[in-house]
Amino acid sequence: MIARDGIADAVPPPAATPQRAPLTPLRRLRRLEEHFAHGILLFEMLETLTVTPAPADLPSTKVTLYGRGDAGKAALLKLRLPSDQDFAEELALVLGYADLRPERQEEILVQTTDLDSFFTSILPIKAGRAPMTRRLMALVADLGTFAVQRVKLAFAAPRAEMLSDQVQPMIPTPLHGSYPSGHATQAFALATFLAILTRADHTAPAPITADSQLYRMAARIAVNRTVAGVHFPVDSAAGAVLGITLARWLASRAGVAGQDCPALDFKGEQWGNTAPGHSRDFHLARLCDVIGGDDCLVVGASVQANVSDLLAALWAEAQAEWGSRWL
Repeated sequence: MIARDGIADAVPPPAATPQRAPLTPLRRLRRLEEHFAHGILLFEMLETLTVTPAPADLPSTKVTLYGRGDAGKAALLKLRLPSDQDFAEELALVLGYADLRPERQEEILVQTTDLDSFFTSILPIKAGRAPMTRRLMALVADLGTFAVQRVKLAFAAPRAEMLSDQVQPMIPTPLHGSYPSGHATQAFALATFLAILTRADHTAPAPITADSQLYRMAARIAVNRTVAGVHFPVDSAAGAVLGITLARWLASRAGVAGQDCPALDFKGEQWGNTAPGHSRDFHLARLCDVIGGDDCLVVGASVQANVSDLLAALWAEAQAEWGSRWL
């Protein structure tokens, strides 16, 4: 205030006329504060998604995630709640995983607040070299959080410690429900997004394979929540298919060629029941088998999204970052 009083004219000159150059939405977005830019991108995704519980009162036994595209609203994912007996059957698995707590303690503690670092250790996508990729990663992670929390609210599934005082989780148990796992949702959404972005063949969908470092990391993050005592294996399975669906829907919104978003119907009560000598445990190879075709997961027709010019431009820049990673 003092500096202005010392230099401003007593009678100011006429106001300048703005010379506005046309800027694309992405260029305007890059000028904004980070949290506002992030909020815009989240809105761009969330405006096409709806979560519908059935029945509407709690607890629900089925939740449908709808996506809205040019052809109207279509079901992207149906999640069905396992029975109380299913959760009870998995309790022995949760108790068995507790033996891994000493060796995985550091991982589990870091993963309570940070998943990105576990994926950026696999791919050369450091923030200074891949800012648009990292912006999309943040979008994917928060999209997963928002979607899974709405689904959890509908299911109101119990945590393992409610079934037995022998569980004794090694970290504080979150207040929200157990099914699906939020960490599994985020981890598999990040793995799927990065797999699509970095796929070698841009004319074909990114495969979900047991030898993928991205998906192995996602599965390990998910299993760590069972080790910690805060999730059942089926929570991870449901979270995985939710995360995969959300990342595929983002790619569809961005108009990514060659990557479809098939509708999925996950029947949590049948998880593991059709495997030889069935086990309700969660591991990547089992998930890959399920994605390939299983009674607990019905794969339907692909759903097409409205292409967002903003998301398409952002994806193109992220793809360019990946293409220039050796430079």
